[in-house]
Amino acid sequence: MRDQMLTLAKMQALDDEIGRYKILQQELPKQLNEIIERVEQATANLLSCESVRAEIGKKQRSCEADIKQFQEQARKYAGQLADIKNNKEYKALNSEISFLKGKISDVESQILELMDQDNAAKEKVAEAKAELDKAEQCKRDKEGDLRRQIESLDSQIESIRTKRNELARTLPVPVVKHYGNMIKHKNNQAVAYNREGSCGGCGFVIRQQMRIELQLMRKIVYCENCGRILMNKIEDDTPEAN
Repeated sequence: MRDQMLTLAKMQALDDEIGRYKILQQELPKQLNEIIERVEQATANLLSCESVRAEIGKKQRSCEADIKQFQEQARKYAGQLADIKNNKEYKALNSEISFLKGKISDVESQILELMDQDNAAKEKVAEAKAELDKAEQCKRDKEGDLRRQIESLDSQIESIRTKRNELARTLPVPVVKHYGNMIKHKNNQAVAYNREGSCGGCGFVIRQQMRIELQLMRKIVYCENCGRILMNKIEDDTPEAN
């Protein structure tokens, strides 16, 4: 009976390992997706920052074109001054020239503001590029390894499951069926250890008579509350093969 209990303990250890791999099957794809999404978000942010700067540049070019137009008009009016004989028309043309100069001054102020905005936008583009470079470097460093781990998980789980099934073949069928039912319905834990007089699976207090039976190891003991297979910790004294 001790051998059977030791076999059950080994099976549980293997199922614990399978459980850890199954957790990785959920966590590793999440990690991979986070890395990929970080690159996508950084790319989108860079494009947005570049778009903002491009729009500022467009406004600057529009302002520069306005200034050129105003300057050409002012030069045209200034060239006409010498030909005007009427004082009223002379004053009116001078007024137009002054108006154009004021417009030029206003637009030049707008350009200065746009230059400040462009400098700020330029810094944001640089920051966005740095963040994208960082995200892409992280992707290069980790993506391949994560994909290899994900691809290998199924074969690793199957290898461990094969070892567990080989152990199960040495046990009575009813015991194996009960073990499998517990694994399925009790959060992958079929075997629970005596933890200071309580079931390590559900915490139910073990009766004194059952504690004695656990010590004697003459039969398999089941928790009266959760149904898990109860046992004390067993040392495997099987000699290792050289």
